[in-house]
Amino acid sequence: MTFKSVAKALNIVLTVVVLVLLAAKIPGIIDNFKTEGSAAPDFSVLTNSGLEFNTKDLHARKVLVFWATWCPPCEMELSRINELVKEKRIPAEAILAISMQEDKALVDKVVTERGYQFPIGYDLDGQVSQLFKIQGTPTLVFLNGDKTIRWLSTGLSPLLKLRLNIFLD
Repeated sequence: MTFKSVAKALNIVLTVVVLVLLAAKIPGIIDNFKTEGSAAPDFSVLTNSGLEFNTKDLHARKVLVFWATWCPPCEMELSRINELVKEKRIPAEAILAISMQEDKALVDKVVTERGYQFPIGYDLDGQVSQLFKIQGTPTLVFLNGDKTIRWLSTGLSPLLKLRLNIFLD
C-alpha cells in the first residue's frame, strides 16, 4: 500500500466517523432549539455558599451550567467561564454551575482545587437536571430575567465566551 492510498482510506474513515457523530447529535440539537423561548421550570438548589438559589427569585439574566466533576469538557467550559469571572468581564452571580448527582464533598473538593469563583448548585438527586431534560454534560442554559430559555447548548461551545459577553452585557 502506498502512502496516498493509506491517507485516502484514513480520510474516508474519519469522514464516516464525523458523520456518524453528527447524526447522533442532531436529535439533541433539534430538542435544544425547540426548548429555546419556552419558560424555564421552577426549581431551587442549595449552593456552596449555603444559600438556596430559587428561580422564583430570578430578576436578572442567569446562565446555568449543568456539569459533572468527571467530565473533561465540563472542566474546559467552566475554566473558560471562571477566566471571564476572574477578569471581571462577567459577574460571578450571573453564573450557577449545577453539579449533577454527585457527592457534595467531592464537588466541593473539585471546586476548591479548580478555584471556581462562581456559585455552585448541588443537584444531588438529579431532579433539576430532569426538569431541564439534560442529556449530556456540559449543558448551558441561558435564562432571561423573565425565566424564559434564551439559548441551550450541550457539549463544548466554541462561541461560549462571545455568547456570555453578549448575553450578560
